Amino acid sequence: MYVDPQKITAEKSSMLHSSNRMLETILRDRYKILKQLGSRQFCDTYLAKDEDLPEQPFCVVKQLSPKDLDPLFWPTAKRLFTTEAEVLHRLGKHDQIPQLLALFKENQEFYLVEEFIEGNDLSEEISVGKQWNEEQVIVFLYEILGILAFVHQNHVIHRDIKPSNLIRRKKDGKIVIIDFGAAKQIPTDIATFKGQTSFTVAIGTPGYVANEQANGNPKFNSDIYATGIIAIQALTGIHPLPKDTTTNEIIWRNQININPELADILDKMVRYDFQERYQSADEVLQAIKSVFDQKISSSLVVSPPVLPLAPVPSTQSQVNKWSRGDLIAASALFFALLAFLSTLIQLPIFIKILKENQATNIANQQPQTQLDTNWIDYHNIEQGIKIKYPANWERQDIQNPVTAEVVIFLPAQESENNIFPTKLVIKVEDLSKRPMTLDEYTNSVIWEIRQFLQEANIIKSSSATLAHRPAHKIVYSGKYQQSELVTNMEVWALKSNKVYIITYSADSKKYSESLETAKQMIKSFEID
Repeated sequence: MYVDPQKITAEKSSMLHSSNRMLETILRDRYKILKQLGSRQFCDTYLAKDEDLPEQPFCVVKQLSPKDLDPLFWPTAKRLFTTEAEVLHRLGKHDQIPQLLALFKENQEFYLVEEFIEGNDLSEEISVGKQWNEEQVIVFLYEILGILAFVHQNHVIHRDIKPSNLIRRKKDGKIVIIDFGAAKQIPTDIATFKGQTSFTVAIGTPGYVANEQANGNPKFNSDIYATGIIAIQALTGIHPLPKDTTTNEIIWRNQININPELADILDKMVRYDFQERYQSADEVLQAIKSVFDQKISSSLVVSPPVLPLAPVPSTQSQVNKWSRGDLIAASALFFALLAFLSTLIQLPIFIKILKENQATNIANQQPQTQLDTNWIDYHNIEQGIKIKYPANWERQDIQNPVTAEVVIFLPAQESENNIFPTKLVIKVEDLSKRPMTLDEYTNSVIWEIRQFLQEANIIKSSSATLAHRPAHKIVYSGKYQQSELVTNMEVWALKSNKVYIITYSADSKKYSESLETAKQMIKSFEID
């Protein structure tokens, strides 16, 4: 947040007094305060250890502690504090965002406990006079934008991306985004595909805050602006960056000689007018990948997420070796063999063979001629999944670990210009960080739908099977945008700390058009 310089001395004194008072305090008979890490106008942050666990790991305790606030500001302080807890609860499943461990009230004080990230913040790596090379900056953008894509997909704007809020984790070198105290949650009906948001309180750090955010109207690409500023600072070693007094654009390209394509990407990230910037983190990632794919592959020293919308690796693209012509030829050979067998065996035995084939889903519950000539096999070896889909449907391979999406299927008649196209999406989510039972996962999904989907309505919720495993299926509707109602059929099953999710979605008026096809696709789904 913006800080009044005149209050700094008073806040330091208050911080020292608060630190002495809290030292060695044990909260909830569990969290022992060790030292103070920082202080804001409404929140004190402490390093603590969790004495309930055998290894007594470190954790971070935040205390809502307004300092000389106008009483009118108290509701805002409390809202920002609880917002951070809500955001961490939703986003902490990402490996590069701290987990929320507890939220409680004790002795009339509010506390938040979150995962402690051991490492150094990037202000130690990005400072005046220090310069990164292009490869370092590309890898940095690749990693941070991958996390932001996940954050924005969950309808959250961080609003305070800066070097001190980016921690280089000691154990693996990955960057972790911390401090969601300034984050703004955007209702799904407001977070449109154009990135439009409602007016809000001006929050941010001077030097990194975009113009529209400073004016109280943050966008998702306000975080992209801040990320671009950090990247330019890392390249040039200059802070703060100068601006053109006429256009308000950042002046920096005359300070360093770099690849002009990288410079163009950075320029677009930090445009003064948010409408001229990249509109999503995914869009920036695509631009980076299209130019620097080889450089990324050869320069990574950590393991950042795979870029959204990345092409399927060549080893997977070779999996589907049978063309449609091969399938037709095989189908003809198969029926010729059946005709020959029918002259050798009795009809009842022949019928029994057909039933056994149906039981093993060879025909995907469809007539054999129709299946073999009109359906295509999709097999993803890396994720260990198989499914059949209509030959006239479009397939988009995603392989996005940030959103957990693996592949999307769209009917041929669907247009990319549709606000919400009919689609069937397969996701494979890793639950090893937070193992769940099927019931626990089901409860979390239903809670998220009711919490974050505009006009959410659970139409049906029932037990099911998916790939011969116990599963749960729900049918629900709601609004992702203000104009249209969307209906979804979603089914999921768990195996080896992974959840396999298939979602069929369509504009409610068109939901029934491809419903039966979607059901047949779901029936054909297999897990290796």
